[in-house]
Amino acid sequence: MAPRKPTLLVVDDQAFNIQILYQIFKADHEVFMATDGAQALALCAERNPDLILLDVVMPGMDGHEVCRQLKANLRTRDIPVIFVTGHNNPEEESLGLQLGAVDFISKPVNASVVRARVHSQWLLRESLRQVQSLNETLEQRVAQRTGELEQALENLRQSQENLAHSEARATLSTLIASVSHELGTPLGNSRMVASALAEQTQAMAQSVQAGQLKRSALERYMEQATDGVALLQRNLERAVELLGDFRQVAADQASEQRRLFDLDVVVGEILHTLSPSLKRHPHRIVVDIPAGIVMDSQPGPLGQIVINLVNNAYLHALEGRTDGVLTLAARLDAEQVHLSVRDNGVGMAPDMLEKLFEPFFSTKIGRGGTGLGLAIVQNLVSKVLGGRITVSSVVGQGTTFDLVLPRVIPIG
Repeated sequence: MAPRKPTLLVVDDQAFNIQILYQIFKADHEVFMATDGAQALALCAERNPDLILLDVVMPGMDGHEVCRQLKANLRTRDIPVIFVTGHNNPEEESLGLQLGAVDFISKPVNASVVRARVHSQWLLRESLRQVQSLNETLEQRVAQRTGELEQALENLRQSQENLAHSEARATLSTLIASVSHELGTPLGNSRMVASALAEQTQAMAQSVQAGQLKRSALERYMEQATDGVALLQRNLERAVELLGDFRQVAADQASEQRRLFDLDVVVGEILHTLSPSLKRHPHRIVVDIPAGIVMDSQPGPLGQIVINLVNNAYLHALEGRTDGVLTLAARLDAEQVHLSVRDNGVGMAPDMLEKLFEPFFSTKIGRGGTGLGLAIVQNLVSKVLGGRITVSSVVGQGTTFDLVLPRVIPIG
């Protein structure tokens, strides 16, 4: 008897997006689709899917309301919901997690990332079902189910490793969305300035051809052209600067190759690329990394670590605050680089610190936190970069992550 295929409900008001997700999952899942919130709720009541991929922005009933009603219904409240949206907005992600979603994926989706995350959540739900069944008939089934649970846990560990490998692609997708959004302003301004200069030049040419050119009109044109060119140059320089930083960060994320680099330069490029999404918050970032710390390492995984720790601070430690400060500091001690990421946020109790790097542990239990981010960070620090990471925290005073990395990572 063939194993049961997981059932997956895809909810999106755009047929194109539904088709993309259908092609990704049709081979291994029973996929059915809804194009609005009401239809999604009806299908959930009828089919009780294993997992839901839910668009946020839809006409009528949006994804947040659909999730709210699903979690209020005893029959559907345990179905994992993964939000899929084109908006790169931490506030929207935070709201979705508070409503009970288990994950949040940005469009355009990366096939390997969305497949790994869906598979991980399905395995987690199947494991929980097995535990519940085991508790009901523990004495009769303990031997049989122990073996199955061990296999399920091995699958979860494998899934975690797959997520770690796909994290670079997910990070790159986030950076692409962020940079694309930020480039809209300088490029849009440049287009308007260029259009205005073209119209003014055409009017000037017509005056010259008609022999009606006046000195005052020429002076006014020169003044407008000078201002326009200066504005055009500033906007294009901003676009070139942002693209330059993104090009280097994207190359590092895509290749994961070792190279020589200045730590302050790499961290600056990463923070500059993240700035479009971070500037929506009132918090500020302080960088205390001296020039001249040259590392022979892998800037791609290092970038993933910095991005995870910065996003973790903004999403968890500084949530609800208006005076947040995140400090990134580094120093060189012989052949070791000490890098710290410190916030002045809510802090954590000792019992939380003990479990912080455990897979699937989250400070947002009950509000959708997956708890994979810091487990991936620890994996990258220890297994990829050959270092170690520790954390200290005081409730109400903030949290500090301390990383000790070899300046030159070992070969092999």
